[in-house]
Amino acid sequence: MKSLEYLSLWSNNLSGPIPRELGNLKNLTRLDLSYNQLTGPVPVSFGNLRNLQILNLDANKLSGSIPKEFAYLDNLVSLSMSYNHFSGHLPERLCQGGKLEIFTVNSNKLTGPIPRSLSKCSSFKRVRFNNNNFTGNLSEAFGIHPELRFIDLSDNDFHGELSSNWGKCENLIDLRVARNNISGSIPPEIGNLNLSNKFGQNIPKDIGRITQLNVLDLSYNLLVGDIPPQLANLKVLVNLNLSHNGLSGCIPKELETSTGLHDVVSSYNELEGPIPNNKAFINASLEGNKGLCGNVAGLHPCEMSSSVVKRHSMAKGRKLILITVLPVMGALVLLCVFIGVLFMCNKRRRVRDVERRDGDGWLSISMLDGKALYRDILNATEEFDAKFCIG
Repeated sequence: MKSLEYLSLWSNNLSGPIPRELGNLKNLTRLDLSYNQLTGPVPVSFGNLRNLQILNLDANKLSGSIPKEFAYLDNLVSLSMSYNHFSGHLPERLCQGGKLEIFTVNSNKLTGPIPRSLSKCSSFKRVRFNNNNFTGNLSEAFGIHPELRFIDLSDNDFHGELSSNWGKCENLIDLRVARNNISGSIPPEIGNLNLSNKFGQNIPKDIGRITQLNVLDLSYNLLVGDIPPQLANLKVLVNLNLSHNGLSGCIPKELETSTGLHDVVSSYNELEGPIPNNKAFINASLEGNKGLCGNVAGLHPCEMSSSVVKRHSMAKGRKLILITVLPVMGALVLLCVFIGVLFMCNKRRRVRDVERRDGDGWLSISMLDGKALYRDILNATEEFDAKFCIG
């Protein structure tokens, strides 16, 4: 059937090897053999299918290496080989035609680094490398993919740090690199995140700028500090997983406005305080924290929470100090004023009593700041005689 263009045999009970004669159908543009019981290697004759645009071999029992002859398939738009037993390295020069948009090889036994032709494939839109044994430095393995929307690199042996190049993939909404050996900090430019690794430091506040984020999985890392309230800016966020980290403080009250949030996992951190009044937290996984409270199953009501009681006691203690100290200080001020008034009144009374007339009609001073009597002064100076004048 040399004129055949479309052959779809998916989801049957076909078994045995793939006939190499299928490589003679040079006008095929689509071949779908997925979800069968096919075994053995992929025929190298598939390299003759130069017009092939879609090849789907998912969910079989195929084994061996992926033929290097696939590099001749310049018109491939979609190549799917997931859930098989393929092993060895990916062939070089895949995507050399620059048309490959969908490439899925997840759940095989593939090894080695990502070929350069794939790491630079600018036509990628959806890619799955997860559940293999791929290696390499992730900061160098991929470049900038302007059309890429989804890529899953989870469950491999990648190392290094995440490159900020991922943030330059303007259409990327889902990046998954869970369970690798990636370390370092999270670049704030990155979009949709599933990053279970060994990341340290804080959750970057710039994540709140990625408004199309709908899945954020940062579980099983070494993240510390507070949960940034900027997460509330992610209006389309549906799934949030922050479990198994060292996050502390309160869950931001701002998340009450995240009406689209559906699934929340914040277990095994050091979070405390009340949970946000959001329906997503009613069935959320929150166990393993030290002081969360709220009216949901598994948590103490907030008025019974030890952390809240402690804070309330501290506030009550400060209030008691203010109540005690302020009146005492006020009383001391009033007492000082009262003593000052008494002193002034006493001084004025003494001045009024200074002058008085004696029996001889002379003006006498009984006491003036401890000095001698005025009469004694008069007598001593012979009534202020000039010979006693000293200046």
